[in-house]
Amino acid sequence: MGSLFEFLGYIFGYLLWFAYGLVKNFALAILIFTVILRALQFPLQIKSQKSMAGSMRLQKKQQEIQEKYGKDRDKVNEELSKLYEKENVSPASGCMTSFIPMILLFGVYYAIRNPLTNTLHIAKDSVNAALDFAKGLPVVGTNIEGYYGQVSFMSLYPDVKNNAEFLAHTGFSDADITKLDQFADGFRMFGLNLLDMPNSHGVFSVFILFPVLCFITSFATTFVSMKLNGQSLSLKGQQGCMNSMFLLMPLMSAWIAYSVPAAIGLYWIYSSIIGFVTTIIIHKFYNAQALTAQDEARRIAYLEEAELSVKRLAKAPSAPAAAVKLNGGSYNAKGSGSKKKKKKK
Repeated sequence: MGSLFEFLGYIFGYLLWFAYGLVKNFALAILIFTVILRALQFPLQIKSQKSMAGSMRLQKKQQEIQEKYGKDRDKVNEELSKLYEKENVSPASGCMTSFIPMILLFGVYYAIRNPLTNTLHIAKDSVNAALDFAKGLPVVGTNIEGYYGQVSFMSLYPDVKNNAEFLAHTGFSDADITKLDQFADGFRMFGLNLLDMPNSHGVFSVFILFPVLCFITSFATTFVSMKLNGQSLSLKGQQGCMNSMFLLMPLMSAWIAYSVPAAIGLYWIYSSIIGFVTTIIIHKFYNAQALTAQDEARRIAYLEEAELSVKRLAKAPSAPAAAVKLNGGSYNAKGSGSKKKKKKK
């Protein structure tokens, strides 16, 4: 899975660097980046909402099946499968699409965790040479060790970029230096370095706002989504899946935001706020009541069309038109016929 997320991070890095090139500020670049990713997720969000609304619409029929077959779980599952197929509802799709934002989050994580190779797309050999040199520096070099070596290097870069020995050992090209200069100047947000990790400052620092806001915005989005769909914590099936996500996703987002660079927490906050707005918009058009009304409108239109077809059939002749006599001759409905000869007496 790590290679998949690393690949996503490499791809997302192009998008993040494009956004950064527009505004020259990492916080705003992440906002643009998040809007683009959310727009790509929008069709999946609609599909998930349709699935949830469809399941809500079928609750009464589901209960009738469960009451009818009682403890015969095999029969209940068989009848429920038939019901879902008939109504074109997939009860698992809501749960599956709920995990997609988390998968994308890991892609964002790898783009931000490795800014040199995944966002700036600098050659790995040059990056490794730069990290090896930085590790040998007194005091600050100890910060380069570990999982976030590239992040630590970006924080250190403004202090060493004019060091001739550093430039000689890294192998960075002029284009690489230009990218590094542009990128290193835009990590500040209200005086905070977005490459810093909240857990390195402790729970009493201002950085704790990132995980706290992650939890609040994620919780609010999930809570509002469930309320708009009329869900409660006692419902089963797909709602049971959503109930487990009710606290899991907010808690997980807070934990991640506390232990990774603040920029990743900022992405999650942006994503939750945008998700909150799109949830309300989508619910207006794809809630259970709206889908039920659409089904009823289609049913009425079908019945009206069937009634018109019956009336048209009733008016149409059921047999070939009878022949009519005209001037002693016989003619069919098409007007073609032959005049019968009279017998000579």
